[in-house]
Amino acid sequence: AKTMGLQKRLLSLGMIGVISFFLSDVLGCILVQGYNPITSYISVLSADGTPYSGVMRTFIMIYQVCFLLFSITLCIKSFKEYCPYTRVGSILLFGVACLSVFTFGVFPMTVESAINPQNMIHLILAIAIITLPILALFLLSLGFRKDQRSILARASFIAAILILFFDLSHLFAIKNGWAILGLLQRLSVYSFHAFTFFLSWIYVRKTRRTVL
Repeated sequence: AKTMGLQKRLLSLGMIGVISFFLSDVLGCILVQGYNPITSYISVLSADGTPYSGVMRTFIMIYQVCFLLFSITLCIKSFKEYCPYTRVGSILLFGVACLSVFTFGVFPMTVESAINPQNMIHLILAIAIITLPILALFLLSLGFRKDQRSILARASFIAAILILFFDLSHLFAIKNGWAILGLLQRLSVYSFHAFTFFLSWIYVRKTRRTVL
């Protein structure tokens, strides 16, 4: 019983992490003068030299810790209860969490527009973060379907399709010079966060059903 209680608390960190990330975005949009969330990327808010970057990084660090613990717990649960596809998908989610730490923590962006080594590393890690969740979600969708967790399978598939659509739209917008890159990034990012929040909520709700 104690183990199950601890697992439920750790899985609830998925929701807490998403809320923390959302707060960092909202506060950044309010506090940083001249910042346009439609045209500017989220990572600009925590870039070196940006006003209130310390506040933004604090909320992002909370998100990173919560998502790391959530993904580790999901991995453990997957290896105990789920099929190989779900296990690999949960491992990839843990990989996303690790990449997030390096992208926003170890190699944050600078406010300089010039391409420098720090920004290049940040860009490479950001691209990996964009592609890895899509693969993870498709694997989780396949795995949850084999595990007969139909609600989770559908949620994973829908999130993967949305992220893929918004990421492809992002590339199309870059090619055509559309000034909506910040909006498209947020639509992609929050599609992933919505899935994380839903998955966390499903696992910690009081009324447990057979879909779990």
